Amino acid sequence: MAAELSLARGEPCIGCEAQVGGHHLAGCREMECPRTGLPQTYCPGRHGHRGGGIWTGLVPGEAAAVSFGWFAALSPGKGWTPVPPQADAAEYGADYMPDFNRVFYQACWDQASQQWIRPETPPDGAHPSP
Repeated sequence: MAAELSLARGEPCIGCEAQVGGHHLAGCREMECPRTGLPQTYCPGRHGHRGGGIWTGLVPGEAAAVSFGWFAALSPGKGWTPVPPQADAAEYGADYMPDFNRVFYQACWDQASQQWIRPETPPDGAHPSP
């Protein structure tokens, strides 16, 4: 399944070349902000953090999207649309990938555990507020 294959891929960080298990270099924009969970690209140093987090081999939000089963596919004329996980997908790529946007807008970042928490679905089916 895509989740197991992705979690074991072991690629270096695209922002600072850190190896899996190694520390990001100071200023790496691919590291998760410990306060918001967002990539440093979206919150570079705003909260006083200076880098040094551990590179897991997954970009911010990827592990949460995979564990929640949140994926998106690129549809011509529609953009990225939510789709169910594809059990036969060996990898994700340009037209099928974890739905990072959904993680960042619907899940909640828990600072204490340093992980994304899946929201409870409201009884009326409405989307939770970001």
